[in-house]
Amino acid sequence: MYDIFDDEIDEMYENKGKAGIKLGKGISPKDPLESLTQEKFIVLNEQATLQEAIINIQKYPIGCVLLENNQYISGIFTERDIVQKIVGKRYNLDEECIANYMTKNPDVLHLQDPIAFALNKMISGGYRHIPIVDENKIPIGVIAMQDIINSLGDYFFDDIVNLPPTPLRDQTQREGG
Repeated sequence: MYDIFDDEIDEMYENKGKAGIKLGKGISPKDPLESLTQEKFIVLNEQATLQEAIINIQKYPIGCVLLENNQYISGIFTERDIVQKIVGKRYNLDEECIANYMTKNPDVLHLQDPIAFALNKMISGGYRHIPIVDENKIPIGVIAMQDIINSLGDYFFDDIVNLPPTPLRDQTQREGG
């Protein structure tokens, strides 16, 4: 007897193992943020210009710059800030101070805080980057939503890679009750 899912199952088995094996370290929402791989981060003085911030965001694919005043975090400036506050306006980027456009006093976390806490703050706050500070409140990094997604993607690599790029057929009716 022919099962309607035989084609998809056959395709999945044909592609199995073609992408190579990548073993990721398992992460749990209870694990500390230090268990995630962190990208580089940029810290600028809050008196820097918009031009300096935008150049750094373009140069390094990190999505944000941290802003400091006397070594302490005073704000964060992200790609979203550029789109919502800068694009389409006729600002002189070399003269405008970033302090006027940054998100002031952002939530911060410590490396020992759990991943779940970072996710909760990101989802409830509607942002994708959280500065990480040490016990003296000096910036030591940034955790991005993408860092968490990448770690999950590494751990579930085989499950994700072995999926067909698109299902062979669309579901036409709802399953179950």
